[in-house]
Amino acid sequence: MKNKLLLPLINKLEVAICILLIIIIEPLSLPSILENITSIISYGFLFIIIVMRGKKLFYTATIDISFILLLFIVCFSFFWSENPSESIYQSRLLLRSTLFAVYFAMQYPPEEQIKLLSWATGIIMILSYGNSILFPSSGTQFINGSIAWSGIYTHKQILGRQMGIAALSFIFHILNKKLNKLIIATGLFFSVAIILLSQSKSGLLIILFSILIMPIYKFIVKQKNNRLLFSLILFLFVSIISCLVFFNIEYILVDFWGKDLEFNGRLPLWQLCFDKISEQPWLGYGYRGFWNSSAGNYVLSNSWAALLPEFQEGNINFHAHNGFIDILLEIGSLGLLTFFIHFCQSLKKIIDLLIYSRDREFFWMLQICCLLWITNLTESNILFSSNSLIWFLYVSTVLSAAVQYKRLKNIQKYS
Repeated sequence: MKNKLLLPLINKLEVAICILLIIIIEPLSLPSILENITSIISYGFLFIIIVMRGKKLFYTATIDISFILLLFIVCFSFFWSENPSESIYQSRLLLRSTLFAVYFAMQYPPEEQIKLLSWATGIIMILSYGNSILFPSSGTQFINGSIAWSGIYTHKQILGRQMGIAALSFIFHILNKKLNKLIIATGLFFSVAIILLSQSKSGLLIILFSILIMPIYKFIVKQKNNRLLFSLILFLFVSIISCLVFFNIEYILVDFWGKDLEFNGRLPLWQLCFDKISEQPWLGYGYRGFWNSSAGNYVLSNSWAALLPEFQEGNINFHAHNGFIDILLEIGSLGLLTFFIHFCQSLKKIIDLLIYSRDREFFWMLQICCLLWITNLTESNILFSSNSLIWFLYVSTVLSAAVQYKRLKNIQKYS
């Protein structure tokens, strides 16, 4: 009798901790003591999961060989890293967040994952409103002559991305006839409002992408020719991303982002990065080892980064402002090629699952994969980042897809 009463309580506690860990996965504007407490909670939770469900966790983590190979390259890059101690430390943090994503994929089916994400981002939205209004010194930032909301996070772009993902989940729920449309519309309205208050163009781009691809799902449901459908899905998504990034490049940069056609100095920065990539093209400078090395200092000293106060103080935390360039810098062409192979394999699995089932959850997975590309074109610290919701969602998505794909193949084999 006690077990029957205790089990639902444990399950609710597990869900609550899971939501908490999603909320704190990005850097929060918290005192150091609270950060230490949240870190202890995350390590303790994962330790319990490993002890109690280690076999199932191992199965989920190793179901995708190309993903394991990718993590292997990242974690063992300290052997050739320009800053081995930093590579080891950052690899440990990456493994922690990745392990949480593996647990998320193992424990919850795709539809449940989206519900928990909606709860987490909804709580983030409420807390950010409260912090920005009641405590403006910690919840807002003065940037480019105006006040921008940062909510409970350390930077406005983080809040904007979180609310972009929140809006994406609310838009997804619009297709669910069982849910209250008024609640969904309210959540969508307030998430968009925060994005505008945070002045995050990345958040707006996520919403724009979400709205543009929604008609594709209705097309998928009606289409009968599976082979043609596979080609059309791939073509439509590539076309939409291309339109967002290339065909409207001047509008996006000058009008929408308020930047010049050199990405506010990004192109000269990228040229300097490629000069250094050419010196160590195959293996790079080690995971998180480049920007704390002499090669990284050369790029910093000869770019606009040298004008930043953080550089003058010797306390700069910099990146290439492009996730794929940072991969080349950190784990080289071998690492980037491995990622591309893994991404393409995962994309094919997701499209196959979507065509076979026509379920909305697999359409969501497709959106997350495309979102990873969009957010890494002019930002970094998102791909292979220990404190990124985008990376967490990507890992949980591709591993969930791998599990579902294997089940589908088993069904087809024995049917």
